[in-house]
Amino acid sequence: MDKIKVSNVFAAVFQKGVLDPLVDILKKNAEPSVVVAEGPDISSGLKFFGTQGTVDYLRKKGVDAISVVKGFDFDGRVKTLSRPVFSAVLADKTKPEHLKELSMLNIPAMDLVVVDLYAPDEKIFPESMDIGGQSLIRSAVKNYKNVALAFDEASLAELVDHLKTNSGSTTLEFRKQQAKKGSKFIADRCVLEAKLFEKV
Repeated sequence: MDKIKVSNVFAAVFQKGVLDPLVDILKKNAEPSVVVAEGPDISSGLKFFGTQGTVDYLRKKGVDAISVVKGFDFDGRVKTLSRPVFSAVLADKTKPEHLKELSMLNIPAMDLVVVDLYAPDEKIFPESMDIGGQSLIRSAVKNYKNVALAFDEASLAELVDHLKTNSGSTTLEFRKQQAKKGSKFIADRCVLEAKLFEKV
């Protein structure tokens, strides 16, 4: 699968305004929304999924957005670590059985993941480790053939430029390059966390 039209996006970011250029280009190139007659109540067209704060911001921008984070279990330790979310990011769209399983979870396969990580606070480390964000990045990296990724301002800017050039779609080569950068980003974060452990 070379070009993938971006319709379903998982987004969870701290500075919500960084999403504005992405939203603008995706809205411009979105397919018309058509409700699917059979199966779960999932419509085609541009749709965002994410954490409540990001969803609230996107709704104010006139975007169809759904919160898929149910509370802050275990004092916030378990937030985006949700089976439906990770199933939607890791599903192989070329396998009908994956799409069938997703339909039972009432969530579509993701085309794009946009997340950022909060910086670890050495005063309360390892409690300040970002687990959900790292896991989402790694999931998108693993499934780069099906999912594009942006994980910081630079990669998000590259994504927006790419979407402009490709009418709201991502190419396999671009997804692969973003995955490689995402892998390095996670590796660097692990090195930082290892150094912080020396101070614990």
